[in-house]
Amino acid sequence: MIHRIKFALVMLFFLTLSFFARYTDSPAAEKDAIKPGDKVGIQFTCRFPSGEIAASTSTAVAADSSLRKSRVFMPRSKDDPLEVTAGQSVGAKAFPVPFLDEIASRISMSIPGMKLGETRTIEIRSELPADVPEKERFLQMARIRQRPKEIRMTRDEYKSRTRKDPEVGAEYVLDPAIPGKVASVSENEVLIRFSAQPGSVVETPFGKGTIRENGNQLEIVIDAVKGTPVLTGPIVGRISDVQEKMFTIDYGHPFAGEPLTCEVKTEKVSEAKLSKEEK
Repeated sequence: MIHRIKFALVMLFFLTLSFFARYTDSPAAEKDAIKPGDKVGIQFTCRFPSGEIAASTSTAVAADSSLRKSRVFMPRSKDDPLEVTAGQSVGAKAFPVPFLDEIASRISMSIPGMKLGETRTIEIRSELPADVPEKERFLQMARIRQRPKEIRMTRDEYKSRTRKDPEVGAEYVLDPAIPGKVASVSENEVLIRFSAQPGSVVETPFGKGTIRENGNQLEIVIDAVKGTPVLTGPIVGRISDVQEKMFTIDYGHPFAGEPLTCEVKTEKVSEAKLSKEEK
């Protein structure tokens, strides 16, 4: 009987400890959790369902050629976290929203309840805002891009464009798909010639392009594919229609109509940055 009483007392002791541990840990957990309105730094790498990386704050991810990147991937020049206000959108909401701003906004809505320093996998989606005018949502572009075989300009014009003095053999970029070089330099004129092998295939922001000649012009015929995500400036859209001479980009799908799976890490925003913002 005595042994049973001792056993019951021991069990009661441990149950009491467990209760107080939970009771005391719960407020601490709530205190450490990110709340709406908190300033938080975020690091993330987001992928399309295909596995291709759509966006990342990591320069190491950008530099790793073994990782498959989407056509819309934009490398960053630094590893600083993006600073957001938990539970709030990032930047202006004028349509269309820049790709990284939309990602940061969607992640910001998902981080309340996380802890600083925590890493979590989050799925985010973005829908077309209501009442977007059709002329703002769709953009038609030519499938055939024409580029001159040569251009002439003054020395001053060349220097204002390149911030360099003209030299024979110097590279001149008008279109990355068709390289150009300075062919001759005179007192009053700089001659630049562009060359590309007809039939060769080059990469463009909208898909593969084939080079062809047409008199004194070089042409890039873009093989636009319906459904392909494309990047124009900081905005992501999706090719929604392809015709013989034109193709249409739909900007109504900020993530090109796909969900993104993001590995997100939260970080503390330094007091120095917070003080600077408050001033």
